[in-house]
Amino acid sequence: MDPILRGGFADEADLGNTQSREYNHIMEQISPQLVYQRLRNRVIELMEMHFTAEDAAALGAFELVNMVDDWFPLTYDAAPKVFNAKEKDAISDFLRQAAVAADATVIDTWDAEWFKNSPEWSALFKVAQEVHAILMQRGRFSEDEEETLPM
Repeated sequence: MDPILRGGFADEADLGNTQSREYNHIMEQISPQLVYQRLRNRVIELMEMHFTAEDAAALGAFELVNMVDDWFPLTYDAAPKVFNAKEKDAISDFLRQAAVAADATVIDTWDAEWFKNSPEWSALFKVAQEVHAILMQRGRFSEDEEETLPM
């Protein structure tokens, strides 16, 4: 009998199995398109974190570099309508400049003046603003329901 039906967990193995079943059930209910709609919104937020030297200083250089590494690359084929060609190209531009900024960052810093004086980071802020503007042409997508998206 399932430990939940018995009114509790028999041991940690039952707890792990139950959590795993619950996770799999939740993931089965979320379509790839809905996952990518949520990822789109996170990409927009990531761009906003890269707007200015002050924004960057609030999180620190290494944290921003790590966030880019955490979110990318995306497998666009999983939900081809969520990002259009113009958006994908813009994101590629951002990723190229993010790599340049990361390579130029040898110490972690939270100093807004350092970011302002870095040509690599200044260029990244500009690209992030451009990518954000492109993404916002179609805007944020629902995180709860699949959008009807043209190809």
